[in-house]
Amino acid sequence: MKGSKSAFAVACLSALVSSSALSANFVFLDEVSLAQSRTLLHSENAPQSMQHSYKQLIEEADIGKQATIFSVAHKGFTPPSGDKNDYMSISPYWWPDESKADGLPWIRFDGKTNPASKSDETDSVRIGRFTRTVRALALAYYFSEDEAYANKAIELVRAWYIDEDTRMNPNVNFGQGVPGVADGRRSGLIDTRTLVERNLDAIAILSQSTTWTDKDEAGINQWYSDYLDWLIEDDLSGGPKGEAYAPNNHGTWYDYQMAGIAYFLGNSHLTKQMVQKGKVRIDTQFAEDGSQPHEAQRTRSYHYHYFSLDPLVGIAQLGDKVGVDLWHYENDQGVSLSKGIEFMVKYNDPKASWPFPEKDSRRIARMSPIYLKAGQALDNPQWINLAKDTDFSDYSVSKNLAEVWAQREIELLYRSN
Repeated sequence: MKGSKSAFAVACLSALVSSSALSANFVFLDEVSLAQSRTLLHSENAPQSMQHSYKQLIEEADIGKQATIFSVAHKGFTPPSGDKNDYMSISPYWWPDESKADGLPWIRFDGKTNPASKSDETDSVRIGRFTRTVRALALAYYFSEDEAYANKAIELVRAWYIDEDTRMNPNVNFGQGVPGVADGRRSGLIDTRTLVERNLDAIAILSQSTTWTDKDEAGINQWYSDYLDWLIEDDLSGGPKGEAYAPNNHGTWYDYQMAGIAYFLGNSHLTKQMVQKGKVRIDTQFAEDGSQPHEAQRTRSYHYHYFSLDPLVGIAQLGDKVGVDLWHYENDQGVSLSKGIEFMVKYNDPKASWPFPEKDSRRIARMSPIYLKAGQALDNPQWINLAKDTDFSDYSVSKNLAEVWAQREIELLYRSN
């Protein structure tokens, strides 16, 4: 595999980096639709809801412009490898065993987050802040065409991926470790989903900036090529007991990362393979009524139903780009992605009684972008209207980022005119 890695990297770099004028591939976003949204935004016909979403984007990006660089080398703990450039996190639902003097091994309480997993000693909070900051800056640059946003985002990208002293090594060997159980676990790949979900299209946007260089392009493509190899080869990821074979949302997020990076690097064959694998996810993760039995067992079952649909919808979007139709797939039992989405539609009314455990209040607005994307793909006006009619007026950047992002997808990124 080492030889094929080199060949693959060389092929990617020669195809994508021969000139700084060649921008990186947009992955989940559609460049034509995005340009149309930008034109509408700056016209006298821009809807108030669109202007509101743009204002909140600029608010988030202006905060991002004040950020210092994000680096895995800045964490307090040192990974078992001895190299602080290795990503490291602690699994959030695990706690010291109070019946043991040393607390080891830690034990699991589903849905109960240990604050130690969210401290500056590890990287899980850091990677989230990094990816969301880069995404906000890149989108603000795209819609405002103000190079200051691109300059800051590119500075952050170089620090995380390229600069030797601060870059993250392209592996997740020590993600979601549990003291007394394992230094790293396959579920660590959930942490790095944002490097694909938030950053690939952000990098595609930033590559259009005059600040972006051939060195940046080469460094980014090399990093993601190396990380893709790790996803394929390592026991925690592509191995027989790795995340690739997880039967719940974890497995789908693995497929999503594989498909997204493959498309970003121009590997349409691997992208097609991962979209086809989406049919296996539908077969094994959905019941006939559209519910998801693996996620229904969780204490935050509504959240995890959404959290499992999100990457599958992204994979279906990539299928549109490589000629594999996941949207209309239906197995012999009548199970399909559309039925899984329709199941959620039934509970979009906050007054509807959710049939599974849910320790938190249902954050229904987060489903809106899924309704929009699926509605567009499946020509379902009801779902499109459900998304567009969502009331986002009470959500703020300081308190409700996930909902602010949901409106952004509807109003700016995947707008249905």
